[in-house]
Amino acid sequence: MNAEQPLLAVAGLSVRFKLPQGWVTALDNVGFDIRPGEVVGIVGESGSGKSQMLLSIMGLLASNGRATGSVRFRGTELLNRPMAELDHIRGSSLSMIFQDPMTSLNPYMRVSRQLTEVLTVHQGMSEAAALKAATEMLERVRIPEARRRISLYPHEFSGGMRQRVMIAMALLCKPALLLADEPTTALDVTVQAQILELMAELGRDLGTAIAIVTHDLGVIARLCDRVVVLYGGRIMEEGRIDDIFHDTRHPYTEGLLAATPRLDAATHGELLTIPGQPRAAMGDLPGCPFAPRCALKAEICDVTPPLKSGKEGHRLACHMREVRV
Repeated sequence: MNAEQPLLAVAGLSVRFKLPQGWVTALDNVGFDIRPGEVVGIVGESGSGKSQMLLSIMGLLASNGRATGSVRFRGTELLNRPMAELDHIRGSSLSMIFQDPMTSLNPYMRVSRQLTEVLTVHQGMSEAAALKAATEMLERVRIPEARRRISLYPHEFSGGMRQRVMIAMALLCKPALLLADEPTTALDVTVQAQILELMAELGRDLGTAIAIVTHDLGVIARLCDRVVVLYGGRIMEEGRIDDIFHDTRHPYTEGLLAATPRLDAATHGELLTIPGQPRAAMGDLPGCPFAPRCALKAEICDVTPPLKSGKEGHRLACHMREVRV
């Protein structure tokens, strides 16, 4: 693949769910690229559509969900592809780490079986070769006594160790792209730091691109090259990590940054918040989704703002602010 070509190209992605009260929209015309070896953070409050984005890319939407648009991985369209064809891609070239490792791992199967199955199915390895490779990967993700622990059940591991097992499983086939849905949410701060460092290290060593969904801007600052900011199912802003943190343009991104707890005196000990409530999925509504909570709201905000493109990949959807040029 040409280094200039996107590894993953998402265009016009919309996700809707059929509920008793009618259709509701979770994602509305979302588009972005991920290049080989790049780490992209996807941030936003709960309900902004982050997880549904990853699930739609993987073809794992709930049965009442419908996705339209385009998701091309290495030039191959994934959206609404038959499951049998998706299975050849998922797990080998494209992997995902889910939020809760306890519910993602099968509690009735030993860890050894869950790991070796990835290699026997996708790589055609023998059981013996797969067990050796799985044990080596557990050692690589720093699970102590991996040769003994690999035969244990998931409940015999701590939360941090289960998450390491999930990372090992996702990376066994050395995928080109790893999707991580809030991989450190249920972990304590010390374990979070270890997991993030581990993901960054393995990504560098294996050349794996990573898309990480989180609401934690500290995670983004530590791990990512670029960030996509979602609100109400739409992209509000996108840019390089330094630009977003030091020269953000969108009022919503500003609000997220201001709401991050700080140890210095900049906030005078106050915990800042964004006024109002996050927008719930209510169907197709015109205008800027952030307008009801925005201090800059004007009459023009009743019209949906275009996603404007600027220099060095900066994109912005705001009538009241200009894209970086």
